Amino acid sequence: MERKYEDLMTELREIVKKIEDTETSLDESIALYERGAVLVKQCEELLSSAELKITSLGRD
Repeated sequence: MERKYEDLMTELREIVKKIEDTETSLDESIALYERGAVLVKQCEELLSSAELKITSLGRD
């Protein structure tokens, strides 16, 4: 099942908080960064899809 944009953004915010936490190890920060990069790509894809839908609706 495809996740909602809002859910992805919530997870991204949590990742940022953990990375900014001084208690997070370097290795964990790197893993979190990698996960964040995947989430950003998914968000971009969802936004691109939404933009195409909106553009298509505007032509009708």
